[in-house]
Amino acid sequence: MKSPRLERTVAPPAIIVALACLLGGAGAAAAFESDTVGSFWGGLWWALCLMTTVGYVYGPPDTATATVVSAVLIVVGFVLLSLLSATLAAVFIRTDEEPAERLSTDLEREILTRLEEISRRVEALEKRLP
Repeated sequence: MKSPRLERTVAPPAIIVALACLLGGAGAAAAFESDTVGSFWGGLWWALCLMTTVGYVYGPPDTATATVVSAVLIVVGFVLLSLLSATLAAVFIRTDEEPAERLSTDLEREILTRLEEISRRVEALEKRLP
């Protein structure tokens, strides 16, 4: 029995949320930090740097709203990087465990086959007894 594939269930929504946060953060940076971030593209760079844990490109935010946006971008970026590293680790672990799983399954089949054979022999012996 295989475990559910984490990357298929978690990755698409995580990427969509990350992109929404990136674009929303870029717009918020351009709107609320107009003194330090001059355009949407500057805001996009600012948001991308925060989400990839690089840090503030143009310095820390001046407004409370931009501080909250920064905190959200930092947390979302950290969670996204954590999901990515966990997904990659799961791929390597699953690849490493597949031969052992296959060997275990083959061994279980062989044991069941032998048990069925022993069961048939015991039944045949029981029929011979008075």
